[in-house]
Amino acid sequence: MQSLDTNCLLRWLLDDVPEKTILINARVNSGENFAVADAAVIETIFVLEKIIKISRESIEEAVFMIIEKDSILCNRELFIEILQIYITHYKLSIVDCYLEVLARKTGNTPLLTFDKKLANQLSGAQLLSSS
Repeated sequence: MQSLDTNCLLRWLLDDVPEKTILINARVNSGENFAVADAAVIETIFVLEKIIKISRESIEEAVFMIIEKDSILCNRELFIEILQIYITHYKLSIVDCYLEVLARKTGNTPLLTFDKKLANQLSGAQLLSSS
């Protein structure tokens, strides 16, 4: 099995470089399966939000295109839960959402943090302080 990186995911989702979109569409629809690492999905979300500047709702739709594609093997259940938090907690980054959900799913809670907004918004995170 082969893997897809962030650039492949972005070209597939954005269709902004036609010759690359044609190549990735052919591969993704070839019947082969492709692994996609959590880091590639997270980086894709980061680029869509911070560089392309699309709404979180549009990002959610884009990520569902990735995780619902049968030929793409990724942490579907994890990202479904992450996206639910990401689109409702606008002050939290995708990485904050990922780390808190992963900590809860693996039983490694609390997620200790110095980030007050993270600790105040998600139950699996706890502010680390001297008091």
